[in-house]
Amino acid sequence: MNSPFRISAVVPSYNRPDFLRRVLLAFSAQTRLVDELIITDDGSNVDIASGVADVLPGLPFPVTLVSQPDEGFRAAKCRNNGIREASGDYLIFGDQDIVFAPSYVAMFVSHARPREFLVGYPVRLDGAATTQLTDQIIRDGTIGGLASRTERRAVRKQYRKDTWYRFLHALRLRRIGPKLRSGVFGAWRADLLALNGFDEEYRGWGNEDDNLGIRMHRAGIRGRNVFHEALTVHMYHPPHREGEERSNAEYHERQRRAVHRGAVRAEHGVVNPLGAVLPTRTVLHEPGR
Repeated sequence: MNSPFRISAVVPSYNRPDFLRRVLLAFSAQTRLVDELIITDDGSNVDIASGVADVLPGLPFPVTLVSQPDEGFRAAKCRNNGIREASGDYLIFGDQDIVFAPSYVAMFVSHARPREFLVGYPVRLDGAATTQLTDQIIRDGTIGGLASRTERRAVRKQYRKDTWYRFLHALRLRRIGPKLRSGVFGAWRADLLALNGFDEEYRGWGNEDDNLGIRMHRAGIRGRNVFHEALTVHMYHPPHREGEERSNAEYHERQRRAVHRGAVRAEHGVVNPLGAVLPTRTVLHEPGR
């Protein structure tokens, strides 16, 4: 399946090459392949390149690793590193703990529209189901079989809810449409650059994707959920945080008010990034070489 635009996949990583290699396998099994994949690492203390080396030779797209030093949880800056590296017209963002069915990328391609971003909603596997997720299941595209009936209903319920939110936003009865979920998210690179990407002032866990979603809606770039099937699954792992407190909560509330007054462009983002140390860049794989 071809498309008239180039697609870049951007996948943040941190210390879980065992999960990340599954994401690479899922991208290699797509009916519409991405044109490149960028792994953007947030200062792992394990060797990410070695951890995915066994799957790299079979990948039909180039893979680049962009790494920043470990200065705590910096997901916003990490994703911006991927945006800067990406050459595609359309960017599909994943997470190292989310894998998907073979029609996933094709769904983005067939539904991509100007001035719009797309989001999905993953099935959350428990520990037992995660152990059943083998390389062969990913290659065969049968990950949906790991989702229970209840979990599949939850995906459909979220699809209906997001569609309703989009309708209310169009009528100006709600400030935003569906929430931007950065692990199952696609957007035009030009739209991201217009807003200067993720706000790098978000450091520590939480709210950086909420902020981008609010800014996109305020700028007239509306969200839409087109994923009413269980096409993505989230692999179980211990949480990256203690409790439910988000370290950016106070800053996020200030920014939310600023955005609603019209401040849609991040001061520190793809342009004017925070930090003096530049990320390193390593080409991990080029097909045919």
